[in-house]
Amino acid sequence: MPTRAGQRPPEPPPLGALAGFAVAVISDMRRHPLAADLAAEGARVVSVQSVRTLAQPVEDTLQRATMACLTSPIDHLVVTAAVEFNYWMAAARSWRLDVPLLARFGHARLLASNPRCADALRALGFTDISSAMDNTTEGLVMHLRHRLPPGQTIALQLYTPAMHELAHTLGEAGHEVLAVPTFQVLPSISPDTMRRLVNQIVRRHVDAITLTSADATRSLLWHARTCDQFDELRQALATDVTAVCLGPLTAAPLRELNIAVQIAAAPYPEQLTAAVRDALLRRAQHLRADRHTLEIRGEAVLLDGRLITLQQGPMAVLRVLARHPDRVLSPTEVRGHLPFWAGADDHAIEMAVSRLRRALQGVELVQTVMKRGYRLVEHSPARHDDELPTAAPGPG
Repeated sequence: MPTRAGQRPPEPPPLGALAGFAVAVISDMRRHPLAADLAAEGARVVSVQSVRTLAQPVEDTLQRATMACLTSPIDHLVVTAAVEFNYWMAAARSWRLDVPLLARFGHARLLASNPRCADALRALGFTDISSAMDNTTEGLVMHLRHRLPPGQTIALQLYTPAMHELAHTLGEAGHEVLAVPTFQVLPSISPDTMRRLVNQIVRRHVDAITLTSADATRSLLWHARTCDQFDELRQALATDVTAVCLGPLTAAPLRELNIAVQIAAAPYPEQLTAAVRDALLRRAQHLRADRHTLEIRGEAVLLDGRLITLQQGPMAVLRVLARHPDRVLSPTEVRGHLPFWAGADDHAIEMAVSRLRRALQGVELVQTVMKRGYRLVEHSPARHDDELPTAAPGPG
């Protein structure tokens, strides 16, 4: 929009911390809340439902958990989802275990994640019920983890796969946790979506993946095997694509494959967002060239603080050259670092370099060395005799 004479043009909106990065959020939801948090920080987010949860417990699993609650006194009962809790109570009645189970609850401190959970407890005749100030399960678990002396017995209702990490963190704090799963995990409703995700990871179209449960991790690995890309996926996660996990249980299937992972400091959404942010910003490469500052991110660069999105080809070539600054790489060597460019010819590399130069117009960053290859130059050193200006044709 034109401005009046003497007026300054409007300032561009501030860049988010994760602008220029692409992140896949892999969970049991179609759109995990983490996706909105990462998008708010500027990331391009791919949200994928790798498994589904059904709000009906697996009967054998629930019965075993119920019997565990009857074997010893319960100090604290945490109710996290009203509908699923009512399923549990109905199942206990069908097994004729409701009377002794409610007696155990009567001697426990009762905690409800939200008002509906409190109402479900009141419907059973209980009146002394505590709640989290923020009406979240994470808030209750944080309170129990940091305020209770070790050695407490806590019955924790689980209604999503991710809640196994909350139970684990209470166990690490020295408590005995009786996990009561009131859900069941089902396969993804769209295997094609999972196969596309595997392909995106293998082709380095995302910079990081975030995994919210062990079920999500196992689902990703299983789909990689079914589409014959398991080895390629493992290689991508071991090198170029960072895996960020909600907790150690989520990370375990990857660690068994000797894949390094980043783990959130605690299994809470804000901690997982922070772990993704820290992991990606550590990966960014910082360069100085021709009196300019350049930061290489996943699918964009920051040139003197200005975000420039690059096509995949120029971005891939820039990343390879940046790993070997001031070293001449032949087109063959460049392709050797790019698995999906194995069938490309020298002209393809030359065109990618040309597009890169146009995108970074005015910055003498990539030099052509006649009949040898290309070099990323930092600090604008004096040109050697075997170098040509950046506008010169590719090696041949």
